[in-house]
Amino acid sequence: MGLGGYLAAKSEADHYAREVKREQEEIKTIPETEAAEVAEMLSDYGVEPHEYSPVVNALRKNPQAWVDFMMRFELGLEKPEPKRALQSAFTIAIAYVLGGFIPLFPYIFIPQAVDAVVASVVITLLSLFIFGYGKGHFTGSRPFKSAFETAFIGAVASAAAFCLAKVVQL
Repeated sequence: MGLGGYLAAKSEADHYAREVKREQEEIKTIPETEAAEVAEMLSDYGVEPHEYSPVVNALRKNPQAWVDFMMRFELGLEKPEPKRALQSAFTIAIAYVLGGFIPLFPYIFIPQAVDAVVASVVITLLSLFIFGYGKGHFTGSRPFKSAFETAFIGAVASAAAFCLAKVVQL
């Protein structure tokens, strides 16, 4: 999963770099079209021609600012952080290791598999509930609703995985 996070962030950075090159090329080869696009974007915000003309002219004098403007406002792309791919990979890998350990933890201390399964389900649901509550609290949504939602989705996903394992086992 960490590798998937790395590849996703790397792909985003590669896509951004390709779009920067394309915008740079367009500013050089078809500057009038690009200037018209800037004017159109600004007019969409209610800016009048006599107000946006100086902005368009200022951008034309500063190609890097023009490219940055087009990246953000035409394409809706933000420049990715250079170390984001590695940070994403590390964060996702650690989260998966720690998150995956929670349901396995009871099996370390409980020798009977049936008892360990029950403990695993209880501990996992409790962990999901706590995580969901924290998520709701920190994102400004209703914490208890978020807690129940997270626990429910986790329970459904776990039940689906369990059923799938039983089907494959047959």
